[in-house]
Amino acid sequence: MPVKKSNRFARGIVALGLAMGALACAAAPAGPDSITTTVPAMKARLAAKVPLTGIARAGKALVAVGDYGMVVRSTDDGNTWQQAEGPVSALLTAVHFVDERHGWAVGHGGVILGSDDGGASWKLLEVLDERPVLLSVHFLDAERGYVTGAYGVAFRTADGGRSWAPMAVGSGRDADLHLNQLFSTRTGTLFVAAESGLAFRSTDRGASWTKLASGVSGSLWSGFERSSGEVVLLGMSGKVITSRDGGDTWQARDTGTEQSLTAGIATVDGGVIVVGAGGVVLRGNGSGPLQLEIRPDRQNLAAVMTAPAGGGVIVAGQLGVERLVPAR
Repeated sequence: MPVKKSNRFARGIVALGLAMGALACAAAPAGPDSITTTVPAMKARLAAKVPLTGIARAGKALVAVGDYGMVVRSTDDGNTWQQAEGPVSALLTAVHFVDERHGWAVGHGGVILGSDDGGASWKLLEVLDERPVLLSVHFLDAERGYVTGAYGVAFRTADGGRSWAPMAVGSGRDADLHLNQLFSTRTGTLFVAAESGLAFRSTDRGASWTKLASGVSGSLWSGFERSSGEVVLLGMSGKVITSRDGGDTWQARDTGTEQSLTAGIATVDGGVIVVGAGGVVLRGNGSGPLQLEIRPDRQNLAAVMTAPAGGGVIVAGQLGVERLVPAR
C-alpha cells in the first residue's frame, strides 16, 4: 500500500488521540522508528491502571489492552486483574474475541496479536507493511476477520490472522479517510464508523462496500447493534445516530452533551450504555431519551463491557479499568 502522506504516521497518532477522546496518548510514540514491535510489554505492578483503550469478553474472562503494549485480564468479573504476557510495547488500540479462547488485538506500528487461550498469553501474528496505525479489529469466527485504521487502511484474513490481504472500503476521495471501527450485526452485515461523518456497509463479508449517508459531519468513532436489530453509531460532539433499516436511513438521538462519544454496548434488558470523553456516561432504554451522567473524575473513557457473571459494567480509559457504578 503506497504511503499517501510523508507525516502519515504522526497524523495517525493524533487521529487516535481524538478518536479515544484525547485518552492520555501523550506517552504514545511519535514516529515509526520509536514503535517497538520486538521488545515485549514492560512489567507493571499496577498494569490495570495504565491508560487502556479496548476491552472484550473471552468467555468468563475480561481482557483489556492499552498503552505500552499492556494486556490485562480478569477471571473474577473484573474484581482483580493480572497482566498477561504481551509481545510488543506498542500502543494497543483494540481487542476482540469470538469465543472463550480465540482473540486478537491490534495497535500502532501495524501490529496484530493473537491469543488461543482466552487472553492469558499472546503471540505477534503480523506487522503490516509500512506499520500503519490500526484502530479496530473484528472477527466473524476463528478464521475470518478484519482490521481497519488510519488513512483508509483495511485488511482481512481467512486463516485466523496468519495472512492478510488489503481490503478497499472507501473509494475516490473517501479512500484516505480514517476507518475508526468495524463491527458486524447478527445477520453478518459489516459496518465501519469512519472520519467526516461517513459510514460504510458490506453485505458480502467485505468484498464490496457501500457509503452510507449518516446525516452528520463530525467523525464517527464506533458503533454496535442492539438486541432489536437497530444499529447505533457514536461520534464527535455527542452524536448518537440510529438506523432501523440496516443503515439506509439514520435518526439522531438527543444526548445532552458535546463530548466525543467513543464506545457503547447493548445491555441484556434492551438498553444501551455509551461512554466518552470527560467522564460522560449515557444510559437509555428503547427509543426514549438518553440519560446523561458525568463521572466525578471526568476522565476520558474509551471502552465499555458488561462483566460475564452479572458483575455490572466495566469501563476502560485514562485511569485503566474500573467498575461503572450505576447512577443513583
